[in-house]
Amino acid sequence: MLIKLDNVLDPEEFQKVHDQAAQAHYVSGSTTAGESARSRKHNLQIAEDDPVLPELQKIVLAALRRHPVLQFLAVPKYLMPPMFNRYDTGMYYQDHVDFSLVGANEKIRTDLSVTLFLSDQDEYDGGELIVSSTDGEQAIKLDRNEAIIYPSGQLHRVATVRRGSRLAAITTIQSFIRHESQRELLADLLRLSRAIQDRAPQSDEVRLANKIHANLLRLWAE
Repeated sequence: MLIKLDNVLDPEEFQKVHDQAAQAHYVSGSTTAGESARSRKHNLQIAEDDPVLPELQKIVLAALRRHPVLQFLAVPKYLMPPMFNRYDTGMYYQDHVDFSLVGANEKIRTDLSVTLFLSDQDEYDGGELIVSSTDGEQAIKLDRNEAIIYPSGQLHRVATVRRGSRLAAITTIQSFIRHESQRELLADLLRLSRAIQDRAPQSDEVRLANKIHANLLRLWAE
């Protein structure tokens, strides 16, 4: 299941994050790739010792945590501080899955990955995030301040940038709901509940759907 987020940051936050990320000090992204993926990863990321990084991470994390779509559909337990990467012309990241466990001290399981686009689509050619699943491949290229959430364990890649630069923030989520199939069922139930509510806001069916959602969440949450 892919989850799209609109308007992740408010306008002032976005301008600050975009401008500071654009002017930050970047190093090779291969430093955070696993040994097997290092030769397939050709991008840049903000250096860990850049003094602007903690503030950028704080702003993006706060925005993600308050986003209602992420809260309802991803059911986040932990969010990792984001990294900020840049793909200039000719850069790419071939097929890979994200690390299963991340964190310097206390490890978290990665259930979902997030890409927050900081560049407009017309600022670069190529650079699509391509996510593979049993239904085939889906190429994703969003506008600035939009994000996509996808399962961390699915093969994905960033297509070669043919013109311009692609700037994004990426992070991972450990969900209270470990299994993708259960998250999908909860999401479907929420959509059903809202569809019923639009037609009959005070109906018994709405209350029943909300009850089932709450009790499934209580049953499955870890």
